[in-house]
Amino acid sequence: MKGCRAWARLMAVSVIAACSLVPGRRLEAKSLDQFIPGLFGGSLRTTICPRCTVEAQENPASQVFSSLSAEIATVLSQAPVPSASGSFRFAWDPDLDTFVRYDQSLGAILANRVETLGRGTAEVSVSYTHADFDTLEGTSLSAMRFTQPALSSAYLAKLPEPDRLRAQSDVLQTRLSLSLSLDQIFLSGAYGLTDSLDVSAALSLTRVHMQASAQAEILHPGTGYGAVFATDQPGVCLDTPFPFRCARDSFDESAFGTGDIFLRAKWHFYDTEYADLAVAGVLTIPTGNAEDFLGFHDPTFTPSIILSKSFGRISPHLNVGYAFRSGKDVSQAEWVAGADFLAFKWLTLNADFIGFHDDRRDGINDNVVQSALGFKINPIGRLVIGGAFQLPLNRDGLRADVIYTGQIAYTF
Repeated sequence: MKGCRAWARLMAVSVIAACSLVPGRRLEAKSLDQFIPGLFGGSLRTTICPRCTVEAQENPASQVFSSLSAEIATVLSQAPVPSASGSFRFAWDPDLDTFVRYDQSLGAILANRVETLGRGTAEVSVSYTHADFDTLEGTSLSAMRFTQPALSSAYLAKLPEPDRLRAQSDVLQTRLSLSLSLDQIFLSGAYGLTDSLDVSAALSLTRVHMQASAQAEILHPGTGYGAVFATDQPGVCLDTPFPFRCARDSFDESAFGTGDIFLRAKWHFYDTEYADLAVAGVLTIPTGNAEDFLGFHDPTFTPSIILSKSFGRISPHLNVGYAFRSGKDVSQAEWVAGADFLAFKWLTLNADFIGFHDDRRDGINDNVVQSALGFKINPIGRLVIGGAFQLPLNRDGLRADVIYTGQIAYTF
C-alpha cells in the first residue's frame, strides 16, 4: 500500500509539472477558430466598377466550417482516454498470503472491459494519438471548392441595366486547401478502491495544427470586364492579366496546451454465465481552450454500461454510453463492440467497431463509424506497450484516413 501511495504521489507531481510547463493557449490573441472565417479579411468585397458601391459577401468557407468546433469535439472523442480496466488484475490469495495475478487478456486500448484492477492495485499510463484529417463530409480538405454569384440579385437590381446585364452571370469561385492535424497525449492514473470499484483521472495535452491557402476568383463568361473585387479587398490580385479578378490568402497556425481533465469511476456489479456487467461514468472538466480546439466548451458527463466475458482465449466486449454535452459541443451516443484474443500470455490482439451518433440531424457528424485493430504486449514484469489504429467505415463528418494510438502502462 505504501508503494501504491508513493506511485500515486509521483503521478500527481508529474501531472502538476506538465500543467505548469505547457501553455494553456497560443501567444497570439487570435484563436484558431477565427482563422477560416477571417480569410480574405472576413468577407469578399465585390463590385461592378471601382467607383460603384461595394457588396460584402461572407467567405463561403466560413459557412461550411461554422461547426468546426463541434466536428473536432467528435474527433476528440475518438482519441481514446486510457482504459481504467488495466492490463492485469490481482486478488488476495489467503492460502499463499499474497496477491495473485488473474489469468486474462491484456485488454483493449479503445474499449473498457468489466474486470477491475482489484483492491489496492494502481496503474499509470501515457498514451499518444495522432490524426491527419483528410475529408469533411466526404470532400477532400485539400481540394474544396465553393461557388456563388459574384453579385447578389439585390445588388444587381440597383445597377444600371448595362452594368446589370454585363455582370449578372458572373460567378465567384473560391478554392480552399486545408491541412488539419491533431496530436494528443493522455497522462492517466487509475486505482482500485475495492475489488469491484475503480477510479481514474487523466489529463490531456493537445496540439492542433492548421494550414490553409485560399483563392477566390470571379469568372466572367463574356468578353471585357464584369464584376471585380473592390480595390480595398485584402489579398486582391494585381499581378495578373486581369487585375481585381482574384484574391488570395493563407495562414499556418498551431495551438498547443493542456486539454481537458477526465475523471472516471467504474463499478463491476454483476456476473452471469454469458456476460459480466459494469457501469461507468466519466466527467470531463473543460480545462482546455475550446476556441483553439484543445478541449470541449463545457463540462461533459458520459454514463455507460460495459459487458464483457472471457471464453478461453477470446474475450468479447460491448460498451454503450451517451455523452451529455452542451449545444456547442453536441451530445452523442457512443459505442464500441469487439473482442480481445489472447495469442500468448504476453500478447493480446484486439479488433473493434466504434460508433458516434449525434441527435442534431444537421448533416454534420450524425453517424461516424470506425473500425479498429490493436495489440498489447507485456515485454517484462508489469509493463505493457500497446498500439491501435482506426480506419473509417463511412465519410460522415470530419475524418482522418487513419488515427494512430500508442500507449505505455505500468501496474503496481
